[in-house]
Amino acid sequence: MKFIQLGVMSYRITCPTSKEDKMKYLIIASLAACAFAAAPALAMDHHENGEADTPRCVRLVQINGYSVIDREHVVFNGGASRHYLATLRHSCPDLRFGIQLATSFGENATLCPPVVEFITPDNGFRCAIDTVEEVDSVDAARTLIAERAEAEDASDDQE
Repeated sequence: MKFIQLGVMSYRITCPTSKEDKMKYLIIASLAACAFAAAPALAMDHHENGEADTPRCVRLVQINGYSVIDREHVVFNGGASRHYLATLRHSCPDLRFGIQLATSFGENATLCPPVVEFITPDNGFRCAIDTVEEVDSVDAARTLIAERAEAEDASDDQE
């Protein structure tokens, strides 16, 4: 019997002596090995399976500015060439008129759905972020927003 001390906790480790104990340890070790072997398959990217609409995490890097598109969309600038389109859950009052914009995350962050972050314009009201996605530029974000609005209008007309 051995004692191992980790920090303030002590653990007693016993070596199996009977065949039943050895079998239990062998089964537990086998199950653990199976779990570790299956981990990469479980962590697979869903987009490889054709699930293009599956949301994914977005890593925001060196956020140093922003552009307000409208009351529901903001593009965060990351460095010189990265842009992230943030779509808000609801229209955000006074978003277009503010000089400063505070965020609940720092200049480097990883945002995963469901996003629980928010922005705060000058008026102090928190506006919850619904989704964040990387875009090529502010103009590309405007085009994407317009395309989505047209698609939504077309689906409303069909109903």
